[in-house]
Amino acid sequence: MHLHTRRLEVAHEESAVSAGGCGQGAGRGRGAGRCCGQKRHASIGRGALVEPAVIAALLGGGGHGYDLRREIAELTGDRVTVDSGGLYRVLRRLEDEGFVQSTWVQGEAGPQRREYELTDEAHALAHDWVVHLREREQLAGVLAGVLERVVNENEDSSR
Repeated sequence: MHLHTRRLEVAHEESAVSAGGCGQGAGRGRGAGRCCGQKRHASIGRGALVEPAVIAALLGGGGHGYDLRREIAELTGDRVTVDSGGLYRVLRRLEDEGFVQSTWVQGEAGPQRREYELTDEAHALAHDWVVHLREREQLAGVLAGVLERVVNENEDSSR
């Protein structure tokens, strides 16, 4: 199993526990909330967008933390902002998993800074994120439609 595949699989299993499962795993009772075993899933929640945002920024050529935060904001039209702590946690984890490498370089005006760049393995992870985010986009549309219908039905019945 490739490292990128295992990374997304682990993230999905963790999200299944916190979100009650992906809907395709075990049903009620013992084992409920278990993952379906899909390999192209990622974590759910606000932090779930940090990793693909960082990968997108690094695909443009790498850089240090401040550059990456600015690049993410520019790429997303300021719709995704990343706090420094979250950014560096993701970078450290991606580096530990072999998707990012860093080197210390002398800053133009000041101390050394750590520069980050993607490894070859990260390109496969980026592709997996595209597939996963497209699947999530479709699911979000389904859930928005369901919620909208139920809200409208409840409003109509309460009149």
